[in-house]
Amino acid sequence: MQNLKVTLFLLIALFSSSSIAVVNVGIMKLDLKDEQRMAWDGKNMRPITVHVFYPTHDTPFVPIKLGKPGEELFAAGNAIWNAAPAEEKKLPLILMSHGTGGSALQMLWLAEKLVKNGYLVVGINHHGNTAIEAKKYAEGFILWWERSQDIAVALDKVSHDKNWFPYIDPTNIGMLGFSLGGYTTIASIGGITDQSLFAEFCDSDKRDFTCDAQAEFANIDEEFNKVKDSEIIKASLNRQHASYKIEKIKAAVVLSPAVVQSITEDSLKGITIPVSVIVGTQDTVAPATSNAKRVASLVSGAEYAEIEGAGHYTFLSECTDSGKVYVKTLCTDSPTIDRAKVHDSVSGQVLSFFNRTFSYNKALR
Repeated sequence: MQNLKVTLFLLIALFSSSSIAVVNVGIMKLDLKDEQRMAWDGKNMRPITVHVFYPTHDTPFVPIKLGKPGEELFAAGNAIWNAAPAEEKKLPLILMSHGTGGSALQMLWLAEKLVKNGYLVVGINHHGNTAIEAKKYAEGFILWWERSQDIAVALDKVSHDKNWFPYIDPTNIGMLGFSLGGYTTIASIGGITDQSLFAEFCDSDKRDFTCDAQAEFANIDEEFNKVKDSEIIKASLNRQHASYKIEKIKAAVVLSPAVVQSITEDSLKGITIPVSVIVGTQDTVAPATSNAKRVASLVSGAEYAEIEGAGHYTFLSECTDSGKVYVKTLCTDSPTIDRAKVHDSVSGQVLSFFNRTFSYNKALR
């Protein structure tokens, strides 16, 4: 009789496990346009390419690597291009903004955790400041507030896309951003930009690494001077003090935010949605003192967490052997740091934050 019970138990367990559908990550690319703004070259409307990360039951997944074929620098994660979406149901939506010169795919390690736990993620690639475009534009690296408008346009277009609106829960929309994407996130939830504040900070003895030309665009000042008198740039500069708050965003994660000194104190104090701030203790690119801690101290109720030993670029994708050779700055962590383990821990924190926040929102309805 005991053997029969064991056999039945094993058969039930086997049946149950086989009936549970595997959840993988699908990726689709959408090429959108902002009909209200011109591209930096002034020839066409502003392109906004997004990557949608979504649950799928398709198999098998493949490693997503970034870089030239045969010379890939980063191992971003595992996913399936153009997979069939899983069964139709409303999911919380997370908007995602990459760092300087980066891409949505560079943040797949975060999207992967969220998608496998029931989220839809839309990663926005910011024109002129993204690795997925052949050309970089100094304007895209300096006129930061244009990025929040990318977020608003992408949210609107994806929300009205017949293929995606059935999957979006409009009451549970969040945002996360890394580095300059952290700034973009803050600007998208009510932060107001004033570049004169940033200039004052950079002229002081408190200035940090964000005041200098970044490795992704070393001759940025020279290139910007060539175009600074164009009508497109003049119009953008006139818009910098505007609010680009997106009311539909109900919670936000700010990961190692940069250029926070450009955001006014009053606007940070005016942010009322739940915010989580995460930074590495060894971040010398966007140091916590002048960036992450400023957000956490001024945004009411903001959560704050430090990752011991992590640097700024620890939050980029894991590196391939080629990456460790050719982009050492982006691929070198403290000897005490295992980038994969940091990613697992941080993505878990991000998931927990959004789960708690959206559960609270649901309780209010």
